[in-house]
Amino acid sequence: MHEMGIAIELIDTLEELCKSNKVKKLVSVTLNLGEASMVVPRYLEECWEASVPDTEFKDTKLKIVQTVAKGKCNVCGTEFEIAKNSQKCPNCGAVNNFVPISGMEIEIKELEAE
Repeated sequence: MHEMGIAIELIDTLEELCKSNKVKKLVSVTLNLGEASMVVPRYLEECWEASVPDTEFKDTKLKIVQTVAKGKCNVCGTEFEIAKNSQKCPNCGAVNNFVPISGMEIEIKELEAE
C-alpha cells in the first residue's frame, strides 16, 4: 500500500514547512489528489490517521480534494475528461490515444495554521 509511504512523506514535508514558517499548530492540510494519481483517498486518510498519533499533527485534519484527470487527444488535439469518456476522445473517437495533462498530482493545496 503506497498510501502509507505518501502519508509519511507528507508528515516529513509538513514538519519542514512548519519549522521554516514558524508554525506552532497546523489545524488542517488540504491536498489536491488527481484521480489518475493511483492513490485511493480513503486509504490515504486511513494511513494519515495511523501515522499521526505520536506527531505534532495528531489533531491536524487531512482534507482531500480530488481533481479530474484530463487528456489531450493525439489525433485531433481535443482536451477531454479521461474517465468520464472511458479514455475515448469525444471529438474524433480515438481510443486510448491521448497525453495526460492533469489529474496525476499529489500536492499540498492549502495549510491552515494557528
